[in-house]
Amino acid sequence: MGLLRAAASSVSGALADQWKEAMHCPAMDNKTILRRGTRMNQGKGSNTKGNPDIISNGSVILVEENTCMLTIDNGKVTNIVTEPGQYVFDSSSAPSIFAGQIGASLKDVLTRFTFGGAASVQQRVIYINLMPLPGIPFGTSTPMPYFDPAYNTSIDLRFFGTFEIQVENAETAVKFYNQVASKGSAAGDLPVLDIFKTEQYKKEFMQAMMKSLNMLSNQGVRYSQISAYLDDLTQQAQEATKNNWFERGFKITNVAMSAVTITDESKALLGDRLKADTMLGGDVQRAMMAGSVARGIEAAAGNQGGAMMGFMGMNMAQNMGGNVLGQFGEAPPTHQAQMQQQAAMPGGAPPAPAAPAANTWKCPCGVDNTGKFCAECGSPKPAEPGGWKCPCGVDNTGKFCAECGSPKPDAGDWTCSCGVKNTGKFCAECGSGR
Repeated sequence: MGLLRAAASSVSGALADQWKEAMHCPAMDNKTILRRGTRMNQGKGSNTKGNPDIISNGSVILVEENTCMLTIDNGKVTNIVTEPGQYVFDSSSAPSIFAGQIGASLKDVLTRFTFGGAASVQQRVIYINLMPLPGIPFGTSTPMPYFDPAYNTSIDLRFFGTFEIQVENAETAVKFYNQVASKGSAAGDLPVLDIFKTEQYKKEFMQAMMKSLNMLSNQGVRYSQISAYLDDLTQQAQEATKNNWFERGFKITNVAMSAVTITDESKALLGDRLKADTMLGGDVQRAMMAGSVARGIEAAAGNQGGAMMGFMGMNMAQNMGGNVLGQFGEAPPTHQAQMQQQAAMPGGAPPAPAAPAANTWKCPCGVDNTGKFCAECGSPKPAEPGGWKCPCGVDNTGKFCAECGSPKPDAGDWTCSCGVKNTGKFCAECGSGR
């Protein structure tokens, strides 16, 4: 049972007299994914049997743009057409394909059935919409978690929108009919929204959305920017549903978000997080303290116990607040420093230089020290006048080393730290000075 392409000149010619019926697809909008073919000349043609489940030999079948026409014989697909035009049904010919380039695997689904050499008892024409079908709504019944990289925390999202699917070609049209469409002679048209009344498809789509959102999170996209990444979201949703939905004959072609919001609990969480991040900054902390001081001055000036009492209290508070500011690298001047600054002002005595501490020595680099080595450059403390260095490395002033008890060497010779005795000003072995 095949199809013969009808020549344009035969429409009004002799062949037209042999056509038993004219099958066509009623109006196919973007809300319907499958429609059953109907007779244009229902009750008026030469098919006197009037059986809707029999396609008379020689009947013409019309195929519109962006549709895939299938002839079904006892539940089996016998012809596939995606090229628009007029076709003559021939019950004696082999199954036909008019679908352009098509894989060999699809040809295997075509099966010719006969019953005692005659037509079988259930023959139908099915049209499947190949246009993109938009406007399928989706939304979160419960909030879904999203890790926001900007705040480094997980928040709960609510989102709503629509998406679009498409049965792309003849191969996917056959898969859609076999896997999704209702079967039987009583099966009617199928609106696209009826597919997603099935709980399974809803859950699969929402799982794909969650997987896609997690990928956006890994890319560093914050929740408020999700709507700007719908192309990436669509591509990732396609990949997430590819295995399951491709086998059913359709795929996601577009996703549109109408709203992305967060729960009240997440708003409070982000608010607290933002405050904490702000308080961590030293500049912000000092600015807040400066504002508090300014408000304190205003309050002190209007103190009911007198401005002096107010400023005394303010001074105490400022001294306590200095501990806070000191943690951020800048503490207010101490009371002693304030007095020195006031003395250095015009009309005041300059501050007296601090007296050096006892037992200090000045290194050639200019730093005062109290230990045996300079705290700045590490140079050793110079020997006192009349002192001598023992071979063990200790400086002494007496006749014997205070560390190892060795006697002071004669004035004419000396022992270098390398162990060699010398009489000159420099060691003959290592060149070190006496």
